[in-house]
Amino acid sequence: MSLITHPSLVLLYHRIGSPLARSTVRGQYVLPALLRWQMRDLLGQGYRPVSLAREMAATEHTAGRFCVTFDDGYSSVRRFACPILQALRVPATIFVVVGAIGKTNAWDEARGDRTEPMMTLDDLKAAAAAGVEIGSHTMTHPRLTTLSDEKLVDEVRSSKHLLEDLLGGPVLGFSYPYGEVDARVRDAVAEAGYRYATTTRLGALVSETDPFLIPRLNIRWNTAGPLLARKIARAYRASVKDHGLLE
Repeated sequence: MSLITHPSLVLLYHRIGSPLARSTVRGQYVLPALLRWQMRDLLGQGYRPVSLAREMAATEHTAGRFCVTFDDGYSSVRRFACPILQALRVPATIFVVVGAIGKTNAWDEARGDRTEPMMTLDDLKAAAAAGVEIGSHTMTHPRLTTLSDEKLVDEVRSSKHLLEDLLGGPVLGFSYPYGEVDARVRDAVAEAGYRYATTTRLGALVSETDPFLIPRLNIRWNTAGPLLARKIARAYRASVKDHGLLE
């Protein structure tokens, strides 16, 4: 008998729209039509959508549930993704780079990627008013494991406090830029007052999952049909292996 207890899935998206020429991360772009298809496919299979905040507040991770998350806070998420998700009644969480609100993707530009507009404060307020959870993705999107203790604390805490001031409510979730996290970074996020944090590591939520090391499924331009099914299966297997559980 399986010893896996109530696995759930957390999906990771970045940009919504057509892949742009000269982009160094073209695989991050998911067409709006594909996002709609993915949601309908999961719903049609019997998966139930829940917000990440609700899932992490639950006493157990119920089988067949999924959460939708977006990293960075690109304006394309507000423009394309939010209407689709709202129409299908699928909750979402957007982890925003707080210092980039209303600006552009400076961390991508520094690596040679093309400029993308980020969500404005009005965008974030409208999304939050519509029920979207807003979380922190630091102030400037640095590689946290390379920072001094002082700078690490500033990136983690300042982004939380400023976002709470801007939106007028608590910020419970955090996402590690580039998925980079070690014990020092994990503890800094916990000590800053967050309730949970997401990584880019492939896996599913099980009762043994550290709430500050939540695994996700990285959804890219071609994650559809059999590929999506294989990725879900790999996520379950990864969590079985990580936690020494029996299938």
